[in-house]
Amino acid sequence: MYLYAAAVSLVLAAPLLSQSTPKPGEPLVFEVASVKPSAPGGRGGIVRPLPGNQTYIANNVSLRLLMTVAYTVTDRQIAGGPPWVADETFDMTAKAASPRTTDELHRMLQNLLEERFQLKLRRETRESSVWALMVDKGGHKLTEHDPHDLDHPPISGAGRGGVAGRNVNMNYFAFWLSRILDRNVIDRTGLSPYYDLSLQFVPDRAGPRPEGADAPLLPEGPSIFTALRDQLGLRLEATKGPVEYLVIEHAERPAGN
Repeated sequence: MYLYAAAVSLVLAAPLLSQSTPKPGEPLVFEVASVKPSAPGGRGGIVRPLPGNQTYIANNVSLRLLMTVAYTVTDRQIAGGPPWVADETFDMTAKAASPRTTDELHRMLQNLLEERFQLKLRRETRESSVWALMVDKGGHKLTEHDPHDLDHPPISGAGRGGVAGRNVNMNYFAFWLSRILDRNVIDRTGLSPYYDLSLQFVPDRAGPRPEGADAPLLPEGPSIFTALRDQLGLRLEATKGPVEYLVIEHAERPAGN
């Protein structure tokens, strides 16, 4: 019932409070940015922010993957575009002039992709099958983040059995769950503060196997649905809801740095 992306590692930064106050009207663009094709033969890849909340790097990743980070969407929310946006990979280094919030960094990433790839998008909202993230009947078991703690670690864990996060709001946690589940998750918890959380579960490895092959041995432990309820006091409920889609109307390979 849920899916995992094994080829690429995404270290996703949780929404943060700003470490500095930008000047009024300061453009949301990186001070220095490089985007170039990856070396041939590369395997896997990574997209992640560096400590300091000022720099994003990517190695051997596609434009589609960069879009999932910049626009905070899952791959299934992206449509259209030429085949190379998914098949060809790129390296990127982008540094802001000063530390920024994660939302600001993501807006900078959007501006960078739109400039370097001549990316033009159309947004569509469709009613789709979703999971609704809700507080369970007994109440949530989340720990509210200390607002005086200025440490800014990202959400960690690739969906293969666990996640840990600090200073995370429920809307962003729903996005993280959307990446590993079979449909998007929308936040209907009604919880507005930021939280520290830890979740341990056993990934669902069910799927077709070669004829005659033995079923794989799975570690003992709760499913993600049970873990959410027992460990965090949250639950997932199947329903219908609005999901935003990005349709690529135009994209070009970057000409240079």
